[in-house]
Amino acid sequence: MRKVYDTRSSWSLFSDGVYLRLTLHPPAKPQPFWTAVFNRRVHVVDYYASPVIGDETRRIENPIRYPLDQLLLMYRFAGRRGVLVHAAGMVHQGRAYLFAGASGAGKSTFSELAVQAGYGEMLSDERMIVRKINGRTIAFGTPWAGTAGIARNGHAPLAGVFFMQHGDTNRFQEAASAAAADRILPMLSIPWYDPEAATPIIEFAKRLFTEIPAWEFQFTPDVRAIHALRGFLQTMDT
Repeated sequence: MRKVYDTRSSWSLFSDGVYLRLTLHPPAKPQPFWTAVFNRRVHVVDYYASPVIGDETRRIENPIRYPLDQLLLMYRFAGRRGVLVHAAGMVHQGRAYLFAGASGAGKSTFSELAVQAGYGEMLSDERMIVRKINGRTIAFGTPWAGTAGIARNGHAPLAGVFFMQHGDTNRFQEAASAAAADRILPMLSIPWYDPEAATPIIEFAKRLFTEIPAWEFQFTPDVRAIHALRGFLQTMDT
């Protein structure tokens, strides 16, 4: 197989054009921890675990874990109307909102503030799934929590996206739909090294996030941010 991606620190991905092989092999180890082989539609995954790493016998509690779980999900979503988003997620009055941003944007800080204030139901402080199902855009919590440790199995129709930014005041500014669709792309889990899988995910995401209302949310790292969001969403409800 041809190597298509290498983190140089833990895992590598290989392909022969039909099948993909993901290998977790830190450089300091004499042999891989495990190897998984699957086709692009992820119908079947063959998982091979090394029972002994050096002098240590490893017990595999759960083979579907990072990075295999997220890689499989990306390929499963390609062409199936779904994306994995680097965002916190909240359900408020039966509607879901994403709070998107790169690492350090304040997703976990904001999530902790919302939990402390008892406002809304936080589904995740790190990663959310968004899917189009029977014409409805639905946001789902995921098992992958951030530093706030929030990961709930829940979902609701997606009503909006907030792009998070630390600031010395709390304010909201509407984001143009086209700009929002382009801005969300770096926050999606996309196999950029594999155009065949990446292209349908990108096309779906651009269509999807052009339809969803989006705002810039500059916030202070204290409870005033929650009060500001409450007031903003109240105006949306009316």
